[in-house]
Amino acid sequence: MSKKTRVEEAAGGSLGGVIRGAREQHELTLQQVAKRTRLSVSYLSQIERNLLHPSVSTLKNIAQSLGIAAGKLMFPGAAAGRPGRALVSTQRKNERKRIVFPNSNIEYELLTPDLRRRVSMLWVTAQPGAESGPPFTHDGEDGVVVLKGKLSVEIGGVWHELKAGDSIYFSSALPHRWCNRGGSVAEAIWVTSPPSF
Repeated sequence: MSKKTRVEEAAGGSLGGVIRGAREQHELTLQQVAKRTRLSVSYLSQIERNLLHPSVSTLKNIAQSLGIAAGKLMFPGAAAGRPGRALVSTQRKNERKRIVFPNSNIEYELLTPDLRRRVSMLWVTAQPGAESGPPFTHDGEDGVVVLKGKLSVEIGGVWHELKAGDSIYFSSALPHRWCNRGGSVAEAIWVTSPPSF
C-alpha cells in the first residue's frame, strides 16, 4: 500500500458509507448534522457520496456531532469489536492501519490492533506547519513521545516545546492541541487511555 493512500483504502471501506451509516443509526437527517457541525447539507452529502474527503478537523467535527469517536470513522475496521480478541498482537510496520487525507500533511498509523482496548497508540507523522486543529477535550489521559523533529503541544492554554526524546503526559480533560512549528518532519507516538481518537 502506498503512503499516499486514499481514505477509503486506508480505512478499509467507504468513508462516506461509514458516515452515512452512523448518521442513520442515530436517526439523524443531513439537515440535523449540518446544523450541529455548521457545515452545509450539500458538503455533507458530497462526503457521504465519497465525492469529497474531509480534513481531520472536519472529520472530528462530524464524529462529535454523531456522538462517536473520530477513530470509528478513520479506522472503521479497527473499531469493530471481535469476539475472542488476542491477548498478544504484533503490528508489523507495513501492515499498520494507516490514514492520510488528501490535502493534509498529517499521517496517522494505528499501533494497537484496534480501538477496543484500554489504550490506543498512534504513530503520528507531521510535515512542517501541520496542526491538529482547535483545542479539544475528552475523557482520560494522553501521553506523547517525540521520536523525530520537534512538536509543540498546547495543554490548558500553555505551550510545551518537545524535541526528539522528550515526552509529556496530561489529563485529557484539559483543552489540548498540537502543531509542528519546525522546519522538518516530526514523528511522535501518541498514547490515549481510553481510546478516543
